[in-house]
Amino acid sequence: PSRLTAADRPRRIRPGFTMAELLICLALAGALAALAGPRVVALRGGQAVRGARGEVVAVVEAARAAALQRGRTARVEVRRDMLRALVDDGSSAGFVVVSTADLGREYAVRVLTGVPADTLVFFDGRGLASPRLGRTARLIVQARAGGQRDSVCISNLGLLLPPGCVP
Repeated sequence: PSRLTAADRPRRIRPGFTMAELLICLALAGALAALAGPRVVALRGGQAVRGARGEVVAVVEAARAAALQRGRTARVEVRRDMLRALVDDGSSAGFVVVSTADLGREYAVRVLTGVPADTLVFFDGRGLASPRLGRTARLIVQARAGGQRDSVCISNLGLLLPPGCVP
């Protein structure tokens, strides 16, 4: 009987990838991630700014609506990255909160003001704003990552100006 040697035996083909194939795939995936990473960060920052701007508009509109409904003074306060809409309740207690938005926590954005006086915007009982005489109040929403920004401007008539306003 003849014996089969290792060279004579049929080779078994093992399924899978070689180390070289895996390294090439990893290198390609790394290159794609390096190219796409900054765009993903910018996209997330832009979405956060748009969402936060919508929240700022909602808080400002809540303050103005409360002033008009109750015929009393209302105000929007900016403290760090948080906004509050308050209205005078007519009692000795003072103002009651009608709306809040913590934009730093919810959207990872900062809230800046055009000038320090814009941290308080008042609406009288007729819905007219008094940010500064003859000027508009400007609240700026800026993403912490990516640097995208947008503004919400409030005229003396209590109206919101179009997006991207620059008074």
